[in-house]
Amino acid sequence: MQTLNWSQSVDDMKLESHHADIWRISLDLEPDTVKRFESTLSAEESNRAAKFQFPADHDRYVIAHGFLRNVLARYLGGNSSHFKFSVNSYGKPALKGHDLEFNLTHSADFALVALTHNRKIGVDVERIRSGISAHVIARQYFSKAEVAELESIPPELRERAFFVGWTRKEAYIKAQGMGLSLGLDSFDVSITPDEPAILHATRPNPDEAARWTLLSFPVDPRYEAAVAVDGKDIGFRFWDWK
Repeated sequence: MQTLNWSQSVDDMKLESHHADIWRISLDLEPDTVKRFESTLSAEESNRAAKFQFPADHDRYVIAHGFLRNVLARYLGGNSSHFKFSVNSYGKPALKGHDLEFNLTHSADFALVALTHNRKIGVDVERIRSGISAHVIARQYFSKAEVAELESIPPELRERAFFVGWTRKEAYIKAQGMGLSLGLDSFDVSITPDEPAILHATRPNPDEAARWTLLSFPVDPRYEAAVAVDGKDIGFRFWDWK
């Protein structure tokens, strides 16, 4: 996978209309930071965090959602604990009173937030897990074209190719904000590792595919990640949370 530089974050961020910003955070943080993040959560988020059986799961949830609020505050200013969210009929959250679009994802030790202005955006990260039945799962969830591409890839790369394809598909679905009502077989993405991320086809509207930008990017050697943005000529910026 290509390399890129994750820039050190700053407190006062500006986001132009052609930009998409991706933020990364480790979910393994000191207890004091976890407490600080927890103090910014809403009552609903705190109640949800309290329902986790294991402390590690509790802390990861708190960090991920506190991280989201902290990142939003860098662009919008104000007290992040005062931000109010709504959800659409499919459960995708939005920030009330602002045109900043965002999406949050987390897997194992990392969380990511992707942001744009007035554009649909979705991001996904997955830890690569060995020993999965990639071909069997792909036949259940991938389109026919994607399964055919997977079968054309050398066997030693198919496990990684599955996660490349999965993150690209999840990013696009999350950007559309329709949940699994948007069928996983209703669009085709490229899945070959280290090749450009492409939205090849969309059904039933074939013109939809040309509007979108897909990008896979490195988070950690053990992970695959991808972002989908409604638009072209997007300037992607990558930030490490500190």
